[in-house]
Amino acid sequence: MSSFIYQVQINFKRIILRNKRFFFFDVVLPIFFYVLYSKIFVGNANQAELKIWQLNYLISMIIYGCLLGSTITVANTLLEDQTSHFDTLSRLTPLPRWKYYLSRVIIFLLLNLIAAVGICITGIFINHLSLPIKTWSFIILATLIGTIPLIFIGTLISLSGNPATVNLLNNLVTFPLAILSGLWMPMNAMPTWVQSIGKLTPTFQLSKIDKALLNSKSIDDSSIIGITLWFLVLSVGTLLVMKYQKNRELTFA
Repeated sequence: MSSFIYQVQINFKRIILRNKRFFFFDVVLPIFFYVLYSKIFVGNANQAELKIWQLNYLISMIIYGCLLGSTITVANTLLEDQTSHFDTLSRLTPLPRWKYYLSRVIIFLLLNLIAAVGICITGIFINHLSLPIKTWSFIILATLIGTIPLIFIGTLISLSGNPATVNLLNNLVTFPLAILSGLWMPMNAMPTWVQSIGKLTPTFQLSKIDKALLNSKSIDDSSIIGITLWFLVLSVGTLLVMKYQKNRELTFA
């Protein structure tokens, strides 16, 4: 147990404390967008409409920050582990492989937690948003659980093994996913066929869950099923790709 905790501590320092890109992309950037579009560029909306917009856009930026952390940061971190041979070094330790990956997941979830809490604090102090502690807690908890499929997306991207390919895939996946799921703009402003695609995305399903919690409504079963299906498909896909790469390495060894 002590070796596992030590592994978590090392990853915390390496991935979070010493990773300036994390603080900029996953924390600062969503906060900047939130302040910009919920405090500065708000038009002539009345106070009631503005408060609703500030709460709904808060949910969008929480998920957006976690999306950045789960795809771009995860992919780049795992790729750096491969290129620096940190991954190979970790295999020489007595720590079982499942504990090695579990320590990574814990750090990536903690990374998303920091991003989510940072945006919530911004909403509280900048826009004076007021929600019960229980509601804030449920939204953050649901978001963390809902971002696990997104972490598998980042893992899959990292398995391409090439920095240029990883950067390309990050851009091709992360930002279209944010747009299609309505994190950047209302979905009703998009063409019908685009909305149909966007409603299938894991980020849209997570947004529905968070907004249901925000408004103290029951969570739609279809959203839970959607997130679960994405988790199953992406986790199995990740395991298959990793197994294929391992077999390929053994073949050419």
